[in-house]
Amino acid sequence: MSKGYWIVTTTVTHPEGFGEYVQGFATWIESIGGKVFAKDLDAKTVEGKGGHLAVIIEFPSKQIAAEAYIRSDYQELSKLRWANSSNTNITIMDGSVSH
Repeated sequence: MSKGYWIVTTTVTHPEGFGEYVQGFATWIESIGGKVFAKDLDAKTVEGKGGHLAVIIEFPSKQIAAEAYIRSDYQELSKLRWANSSNTNITIMDGSVSH
């Protein structure tokens, strides 16, 4: 089974509050078997709309990645992200390469 990923870009508008989100997210993601695969605080979006923070989060599968997003505990935690960032994009994708 291939891995699943969240590809996230956002602009942090309130660093202190966003830091609270990051702390909660780190605990939460570990508890469900995910991990932060890559993070860049100064990402460059060259096409489309994106923020300066880019993060790739790895999950055991795409199904688990999708289920993680709709979990009530994540939806509650994400309120901190919404309040402290803007221009957020989250894409859930399969990690396999088949075409």
